[in-house]
Amino acid sequence: MEQSTNYLFGPFRLDTCAQLLCTEESCVNLSPKVYRLLLYFLLNSGRLISHEELFDKVWDGRIVDDSALRLAVNSLRNVLQDESKSPHYILTVCRRGYRFLAEVSLNECNQIVEASEGSLLYFDRRPHAQTSPVWFEYTQELAELREAFRLASNGNRRLVFLHGEQGIGKTRLLDAFLDNVHHPKLAVLRARCVQMGSATEPFLPLLEALERHCREPYGRLLIERLGHLAPTWLYQMLNVLDPDETAILPTKLVHFNTGRMIREGANFFETLCNTSTLILILDNSHWSDEFTLDLLYFLMFRCSAAKLLIIVSYRSCVDGAGIRRINEMRAELLHRGLCQELSMQKR
Repeated sequence: MEQSTNYLFGPFRLDTCAQLLCTEESCVNLSPKVYRLLLYFLLNSGRLISHEELFDKVWDGRIVDDSALRLAVNSLRNVLQDESKSPHYILTVCRRGYRFLAEVSLNECNQIVEASEGSLLYFDRRPHAQTSPVWFEYTQELAELREAFRLASNGNRRLVFLHGEQGIGKTRLLDAFLDNVHHPKLAVLRARCVQMGSATEPFLPLLEALERHCREPYGRLLIERLGHLAPTWLYQMLNVLDPDETAILPTKLVHFNTGRMIREGANFFETLCNTSTLILILDNSHWSDEFTLDLLYFLMFRCSAAKLLIIVSYRSCVDGAGIRRINEMRAELLHRGLCQELSMQKR
């Protein structure tokens, strides 16, 4: 396991684990090409670097137009707030190349890469403001969710079917539960289903939730993990990729089908459980597509230990394909002792 490396120049710090460029006030998530360009400049500070060398080292020798280099350099200048006519960082040497002007220092951090990856993969969660004292109104339900989380955090994967009529407080209960969960390594992915009729895209709520997190400051490592473990999922989120990644991705997609997406999705989510306890919530799952539900069902039948808590929240009085699939799942999982049911009733 390697140590994290920080390159320091001016007011900036480049974190090579997170691929983040930081100042004291904020951090910027760099695109892969701009990150590689900056890193090569930092490794060769003060030396004239030709266009050909940059194409060879940053673009891996691929034949690209000169405009691609200019675009990447201009993007980097914008991030650094550097003026081409009076540069502090990137000097253009006409027809010859570029020179990085700033003095660069190196800082080896004590934090190991494995720990960094774990923290970067913890999905960000923004607590909801409570509008009513739900933790008093549903004390027993809250206690049962906490117990399910305790079991999950010890490696015993759990699935909770949470149901009740519209407006009874399922969302507020989940908000209260999340706000009161205290764990040093907690990841929360909360997906929400929407009534779409027959036009529902397979895995849509999970894809939408993952795409949202890919746009967060630490989303780059999440994108890389998806590319490694679940390229079929990443292919559904092309707008979070740069053009080079988009061009390469189809080469990984032989025999692309929903069955492969279920297998890759299960591997991806279980990998997150290696470094954190993952709470995966599917809100309004009575409107879910059957593929999303099948993935959650498949996750519960995997044999390995996993720090995984899945909460399927739905209205039991709604009819449709989603609720029929939930009832089938619940019956089989209850029979096997792989889930628990939490019914919310009016008090």
